[in-house]
Amino acid sequence: MLRTRRNHRTVRAAAVALSALLALPLAACGGGDAADDGPVTLQFTWWGNDARAKVTEEAIDLFEAKHPDIKVQTSFGAFDAYFQKLSTQIAGGDAPDVVQMDRAYLREYADRNALLDLEKYVKDGTLKVADLTPTLLPAGKVGDATYAIPIAQNTQGIIYDPALWSAAGVAPPSLTWTWNDLLAAGQKLKAAGGGKVAGFGDFGFAIDWFDIWLQQRGKKIYTDDGKLGFEEADLAQFWTMTGQFRTAGALAPAELTTQMDGSVQNSSLIKKGVTAEVNYDSSFSPMISAYGAPLAIGPMPSDTDKRGMIAAMAMAYSVAERSEHPKQAAMLIDFLINDEAAGKVLAVSRGMPANAKVRDALAPSLAANDKLVYEFESSVTSQLLPTPPAQPKGGGAVKAEFQRVYDEVIFGRITPQEGAKRLITEAKSQLG
Repeated sequence: MLRTRRNHRTVRAAAVALSALLALPLAACGGGDAADDGPVTLQFTWWGNDARAKVTEEAIDLFEAKHPDIKVQTSFGAFDAYFQKLSTQIAGGDAPDVVQMDRAYLREYADRNALLDLEKYVKDGTLKVADLTPTLLPAGKVGDATYAIPIAQNTQGIIYDPALWSAAGVAPPSLTWTWNDLLAAGQKLKAAGGGKVAGFGDFGFAIDWFDIWLQQRGKKIYTDDGKLGFEEADLAQFWTMTGQFRTAGALAPAELTTQMDGSVQNSSLIKKGVTAEVNYDSSFSPMISAYGAPLAIGPMPSDTDKRGMIAAMAMAYSVAERSEHPKQAAMLIDFLINDEAAGKVLAVSRGMPANAKVRDALAPSLAANDKLVYEFESSVTSQLLPTPPAQPKGGGAVKAEFQRVYDEVIFGRITPQEGAKRLITEAKSQLG
């Protein structure tokens, strides 16, 4: 559900998000820095849950107090619904000024001239990036243009219920545990729960988690020149493994997995159908709020000397190419990523701040749950792989197709091998 600061409005699912995006004109007419007489109103949209919305609204209140001539109207929604709506808005020439951007969609929006090159505002000091983690900045670029500014950094891990794990006699995830350890833990956890709760959420549904498995083997989803970095056999092997784990009772049943859409409310863990799941650490605190009991986070399993975890651009802020108030939009982004007071309010709702000074100022006052994320990232820093570049055009469509094909696999309508072949064919089509 999308929410403005005044009301609620429903949206339909994101099945046509990419078709709407592809309908965009190849060239657009930006608003430029037109003179503004009187107050300016910005439209700002993001994806997330109520907890993220609450702290974002508080940060915006601080911004409006500092800039009384700039008012900010907001909306937010679940990930899929958010991008479906955003694509429709951009196609209709009615995009919000400031949008939260995901790396899977960045290149697609940039290539359709839907986003503004922010380099001008970086160079004139409106958008300050000196204190941001240097390795994150290239992830917001496409070619020489800066289309997104990193908000935060995060990585992946296993979020789990420590009480259930302790009761089952299962040791926490460590930097030495393997995929077979995960299988054994999952089976033991399910047995301890009387067979009613699976050990882990099924991580086979998301291309992001497949990427971890690939990175452990020296491969990745996309090559630097935008081609597929894996083969049909790789995906068939991965989905065969998840199928074996699911049959053994270590992973959630298909009925739970098919509901997964990236939102907290549809998480298998939040639905109490599993004791743990793979997720980004930026979801940790919101998940605790929704779960209603303490959670913990640990590293990914691996059968190699690599964990496959990356130092990721958790999310980024972009400005619509057609924004009528691009400078003020840049000012809002600058405030949200660089202001220490805003940083303390936002905390780790989108991941650890990309701004090192904000991160250091925030650390002593972090809430207990957020401090766990801070400590987790500190413990795995040496394991993290570099931030990948923006995904190629078509990456968002491939991500959505990955989950659709996996639904066919987990319900037994096609084999992992057939699913892998279908995904590869569709991916090559989407990537051109």
